[in-house]
Amino acid sequence: MAHLSDRDLAIVDWLDRHGVLTTEQLTIAFFNAASTASHRLAKLRALGVVDRFHRPHPGGGFAPWHWVTGPVGAHLAAAARRELPPTPKALRERHARLARNPQLAHDLAASQFFIDLYAHARRHLSAELLAWWSPRETAARYHNRIHPDGHALWREHLRTGPVTVGLFLEYDTGTERPIRRLTDKLDAYEGLASDGGPAYPVLFVVATSGRERALHEALTARTGGVPVATTVRASGDRDNPAGPVWALVGDPHPRARLIELPCEHGRRGSMYAPNADQFDLTG
Repeated sequence: MAHLSDRDLAIVDWLDRHGVLTTEQLTIAFFNAASTASHRLAKLRALGVVDRFHRPHPGGGFAPWHWVTGPVGAHLAAAARRELPPTPKALRERHARLARNPQLAHDLAASQFFIDLYAHARRHLSAELLAWWSPRETAARYHNRIHPDGHALWREHLRTGPVTVGLFLEYDTGTERPIRRLTDKLDAYEGLASDGGPAYPVLFVVATSGRERALHEALTARTGGVPVATTVRASGDRDNPAGPVWALVGDPHPRARLIELPCEHGRRGSMYAPNADQFDLTG
């Protein structure tokens, strides 16, 4: 522990909860220079706190380094949760599943959304990423009612005071799912809200403007109370999902900032509104 800083422990926590992150993602989130990140990650690997892998590209060469918890990091993460640490075999199997995950590119892209929010907050003292839950954490805390690609609480201190917006992310690659499969997912969010859960905006990040238009057209007749907003990955300020990049379904006004999207945190005391037990959501 004498060798580890608070930043090192935060890296361990992120890798334990989110599985795998790239060198670039960790650099954006925790460091001010790529060289500093490279040196520190190498030191943590030598200590057994983190480990890494990379996969070959089909056309030759290798993808960037992908970082995971090492044996020491896994023990630290388990101790923080007051759980028994994984066995060496279990840790190796976890690393193998992460390395062979066919959805790895999708999962890293979804993580990038939240890392971009975190990086924005690092540059702006008025903003804060209060929470970032992985898909597994989100499903568990909402009793498997919903299965988004992540959940977050975003706060900004405006002139009128602090405002907190929750969100559920649906990261769409545009290749494997028809529009109908996207719109059908909203039924679960509507059911959660009707049972006392939050009516957080469901954010669809799509690949092309054409797919965004098709999604809006499919949702024009929708009457549910959960807000839905979209953005296109290839347009606007990709590194600032907090900015005015969100097209709210059913709203003809220009694109809104994340903090401007409608949001309800759910009924206090509801088993489906877990944020109220951990955060002050009055602001």
